[in-house]
Amino acid sequence: MNYLTKEHRSFLLFISSVAILRLLIAPHVGLGVDEAHYLLYGVHLDWSYFDHPPLVGWTQYIFTSIFGLNEFGARVSAILIGFFTSLFLYKLIYQIDKNANKTFIAVLALYASFIFNALFLMLMPDTLLFFFIIPIIFSTIALEKESSVKNWFILGLLLGLAGLSKYTAVLFIFPIIFYFIIKKRYELFYSPKILITFLTAFIIISPVLYWNYIHNWISFAFQSSHVVGSKHIHWIGFFRSLGAQFGAYNPFLVPLAFYGLFKAFKSKNDTLFLTALFGLTLISFFTYASLYKTALPHWSALFYMLFIPIGTYYMLNISKKYIKFAIIFGLLVSALAYSELVFKFIPFPDYKSIQRDIYGWNTIMKEANSFIKNDSHDAIAVTNWTLASRAMFYNQKYKSKVYLIHKKEDQFDFWQDKKSKGKNLIVINTHFFHKDVANYMKCDKVYRLKEFDIKLNHHKVNTIDLIMCKNFQGIR
Repeated sequence: MNYLTKEHRSFLLFISSVAILRLLIAPHVGLGVDEAHYLLYGVHLDWSYFDHPPLVGWTQYIFTSIFGLNEFGARVSAILIGFFTSLFLYKLIYQIDKNANKTFIAVLALYASFIFNALFLMLMPDTLLFFFIIPIIFSTIALEKESSVKNWFILGLLLGLAGLSKYTAVLFIFPIIFYFIIKKRYELFYSPKILITFLTAFIIISPVLYWNYIHNWISFAFQSSHVVGSKHIHWIGFFRSLGAQFGAYNPFLVPLAFYGLFKAFKSKNDTLFLTALFGLTLISFFTYASLYKTALPHWSALFYMLFIPIGTYYMLNISKKYIKFAIIFGLLVSALAYSELVFKFIPFPDYKSIQRDIYGWNTIMKEANSFIKNDSHDAIAVTNWTLASRAMFYNQKYKSKVYLIHKKEDQFDFWQDKKSKGKNLIVINTHFFHKDVANYMKCDKVYRLKEFDIKLNHHKVNTIDLIMCKNFQGIR
């Protein structure tokens, strides 16, 4: 399809305007917890990483090399992915009955779903999968129609890149297999050309396999416990996960996703039917996982990215008023959130600001470094990985080192040296993550250096305690 024709002009103008808006916002918002963590991947290039495959880090390295190792450079790739994913989604939905106006409204619902306005600004492994999943669906349909070497190669290439993005991309294999079985294309499983797909995907994900091989498959062990970490069902956690999805994706649009899944299954359109198989696989897996461990809202983002727009498209035939309300509500809340992130004008109560994870880290690291007397003997420490990601990134302008001091093995063990013992550690405690340093760490002497507040609009966003641990000798 030609996006430049008159009927698609409004849609193209809208997504281009939003992309430009996000580029303008990008430099004025501090890095989030996960965002800073994955940006550090790009600082510490490797074949793979403890908690995720490497493509997110490689992507950050490329874009920050071009645009700078800063908030803007960190976000250009996510903003571009948001733009192109919108194009792919528009193409997917437009083929239902070639109605450009309804398709525009359907994709508009994605922009009215709160969490996507974050995931298309802040690069995450999930953001990369948004970019690959619809081309994988299109490639599967193309392969089913024509079993050519080219189509087998493209499918292997896309699946490999998805696997290089996030481990849950392995789920993409199942709907493809189910689709070929349902279509009775059994000969595809016996075609020698299938080796092209396997070999291509294998070569692309080989860095992950190599890194895990030399590190005793530690990443796979971590992910298996991270996603489904318990042997017992936790109903409270399950309902919390469910509630979090309603809050994260817009409570008026979440039901539409399941309506969209239902309609896609009933559709005679092969592409929509295959999309439904992907959706059912994804939502089934994450629903099962949330029974055993409270799921983070973005874990199911692929499902909602596909089916909130599809459900919106079909609901337009039933209740345009509902769709209008749901989208306007979502766009207004999203616009308010963007405005607050940039202009910081809402006087939130103490410690309740939406800025609490992203604001003030330049100040925190400046204050901590003011107590560094000798870089070889003094260092900065935190006791939680969420603090470590921001502390390490915002400390790059200083010569001092930052150590994560905790018992759990994670990615930071690969990034920091083992020479923290014997140093004088300036421990950063926050209002949200606070350790009793004297009882947690072995030190010759423990005392407070400074306590200060991070404030916005005369309200506390965070409170920082800088604690000195003289001659650190390990964790108690």
